[in-house]
Amino acid sequence: MSEETRTQRVRESLTQARLVEIEVDEFPDRIKEVKHVAIGRLGELLERENGVQERESVAHSLGTLRRLEATLQAGTRLPKADRPNASTEKKRGG
Repeated sequence: MSEETRTQRVRESLTQARLVEIEVDEFPDRIKEVKHVAIGRLGELLERENGVQERESVAHSLGTLRRLEATLQAGTRLPKADRPNASTEKKRGG
């Protein structure tokens, strides 16, 4: 598979998962949704004796989501005019 095809598939997957072009105000809700799913999956994995690698992966993902939440919360303390806005970035070509 060519690098271009691989990149296109990744972009399509991200778009289908609604992880591309998310408005800044939507991030907290999306993070909560993903955390809910990950916690559910981790609970399933903890009930089984196997799946150690997936458990570690899910736990790592939860930690990453937690850090992302903290970053977003810190960003909400900025005055509205100083916060980056995805739609503004698109208009400026960023």
